Amino acid sequence: MSVGMGVDRIVLMLALVFFAPCFLMAELPPPRPESTPVTSTVYFALDQQAVGPGMTPRLPLVLRMVEGLVCAVTGKPNPKAAWLSLVKPGEKIGIKVSAQPGPIGGTHPAVAQAVVEGLIAAGIPASDIMVWDRSWEDLQHCGYDKIPGLNVRWVEKGAGYDPRAVVTTPAIGQLVYGDLSFKESRSSLDDILGPKAQLSNESHLPVLLARQIDKVINIPSLCDSYFTGVHGALAGMTVGILDNWRRFSKGDGYGDSALAEVYSDERIQKKIVLTLMDGLELQYAGGPYPSPANCTTYATLFASKDPVAIDATALRLIDEQRLLSKMPKASEDGGHVEEAASLGLGNNEEKMIVLRRIGTGGGSHYPVPSIVARPAPSLQPPPSRPQ
Repeated sequence: MSVGMGVDRIVLMLALVFFAPCFLMAELPPPRPESTPVTSTVYFALDQQAVGPGMTPRLPLVLRMVEGLVCAVTGKPNPKAAWLSLVKPGEKIGIKVSAQPGPIGGTHPAVAQAVVEGLIAAGIPASDIMVWDRSWEDLQHCGYDKIPGLNVRWVEKGAGYDPRAVVTTPAIGQLVYGDLSFKESRSSLDDILGPKAQLSNESHLPVLLARQIDKVINIPSLCDSYFTGVHGALAGMTVGILDNWRRFSKGDGYGDSALAEVYSDERIQKKIVLTLMDGLELQYAGGPYPSPANCTTYATLFASKDPVAIDATALRLIDEQRLLSKMPKASEDGGHVEEAASLGLGNNEEKMIVLRRIGTGGGSHYPVPSIVARPAPSLQPPPSRPQ
């Protein structure tokens, strides 16, 4: 190698050292602006006239509230277009209600009836619409059997659980009578004296959901739960429909993450097109069982496509009422809501949830609360509560 070639190589190397960073920087794309997290909107309709004497809903007003909410959630100009953006003729529609908290704290038949009437008006045949829950006794207690034209269905002692639709999570529960995999045996002295605990990490979906329903409109109620803090959108479609559900509640095998994981199962989550929470009454203690003495009129319906935001809002509202009654926070038992947010199922932080009130025709003359994130603290409990 000649001296000239060596000098040329040195000059080239020096040029690369000093000027290459400039070339490299020129090739890099411009820095991205920080992405703004997407907020969730929970719409609510508040009409104090929607609940009459004896905590009885007034169907015409409830119907207006439901129509306004479904239009707001979908962004459509009228109820027919709104419903048809969620479901289509030919699909089997399952309206999941929450009857376990009873006729006051549970989902009121008037709310389910308003949804059914809206779907029928949109062109969905009544025969393709099912109103359902786990227990026929609970549905009957709430009065669903007294509503003409409702196609009421149930799971336990009804359609039952699907042995092929298995949901497996790490949480383990003790099987009891009524769980699909529970086996009664009297083949040994041990069984006669005391049956051995049957443990399982499996649950089963209802036949209704697994085989017969294409789309779900979930209507939980604004009710607390001893097991999950709030018996809302998430718990209602997991604890409220599965067998071997005790493994997701307090005690051995308790797992908030497992409950959130079950909801994320595509056989559940992907079928749910709308969550409409019945907040005509707020039950702040004793749930998910009937406890009329712990109910107060709220006269509000909530709707969103984000079930996590619905439940997070419900927990905050229940906590407010519990604070007034000097009770522990329900949110202390509602860890599954935060877990669901961590799985990307929605937003649970208050700053990420926009509460937006919608007008309901005859009921929009009531003043909008000054703090939108707390939509009805101005509503006072009725002078007397049913005992």
